[in-house]
Order: sequence, then C-alpha cells, then structure tokens
Amino acid sequence: MAGQRPEQLLATERRHYLKDHLTIRNKKGRGAEGERSLHVVPYNKLMRQGLKAMDEINATSAYPFEGKVPGSSLHANSLSRAVTKLCSRHPDKFNGPFTMRDLRRTCKTLMGAAKLTKELRDRIQGHAFGDVSSKHYDRYDYFDEKQKGLQRWAAWLHKNVIAANLDE
Repeated sequence: MAGQRPEQLLATERRHYLKDHLTIRNKKGRGAEGERSLHVVPYNKLMRQGLKAMDEINATSAYPFEGKVPGSSLHANSLSRAVTKLCSRHPDKFNGPFTMRDLRRTCKTLMGAAKLTKELRDRIQGHAFGDVSSKHYDRYDYFDEKQKGLQRWAAWLHKNVIAANLDE
C-alpha cells in the first residue's frame, strides 16, 4: 500500500476494501467523541494489481491477506518473518535487522523523494494532526489529494523501482 500500519492492514476485513478505496479503523487515534477514527486510503494502479493478485489466491476469505487458519488474517509476525528471511537471503542488499517500522519509514522517505509533501505523506499514512484546527474543526477527508498523491507515488515506484529492477 503506502506505508499503512501493517498490523491494521492485515487485520482489515475484505468488506472494507471498497471499489475505489480501503477503509481502516485506526486503532491508534481517537475521534472527537473518543470513537476510533477511520482512515481512508484511495487505491492507485499498483494497489489494485496487488489486491487482484490476492483475490486470485483466495477471493472468498473474509481477509484479503488470509493466514494459515481459514477465515483468519495473516498475522503481522508472519509478515515480519517472511521479510527477515528475504533480507537474510540477500545480505548485500539489506543492512541491519528488519523491523516492521522499516516499511513505514521507507515508504515515508521514498514518498518524499517522489515529491509528496510531508503533510500529504502524513495524511496518507493516517497520522493524527494535533493542532486545534485539525483536531476540532477540519472535517475534510482529503480523499482527492491523497488519491493524486498515491497516483504520483505509484508512477514514481514504477519508474524508479519496478522498471529499474527490470532493466538489471
């Protein structure tokens, strides 16, 4: 996706993966009345391709990222172990041990290289804004801005990561 919290992404049921966006119940922040806030992530082309691939594996599970137990989500520890194994197989490409935070940090950093503003990167990743205006008055969803930013992110990834690796 775009650096969403892996635990939340994996635990999100398929019914929250809608036609043009994903809705994640943000377990970190609270809304004005103490309810859990919703984080909306518009899709870009790469996200759609990834979700299509997951549907080809299993389109009937309650979770797009199903774990070993049918009907349950993949656990974040399983993802962490898989990436750790990948890193150990390619020590020349990775330095240091892997942590789940590396995914968010790498996305945030590379989205900056793709010229997304820090505010937009924070909105895409579902960070809370603690100023009075954001906390109490600003109810705008920033969907269009996030969607354009994620399209730019997908284009940057395709040019600088995917196509660059195909040329090697």
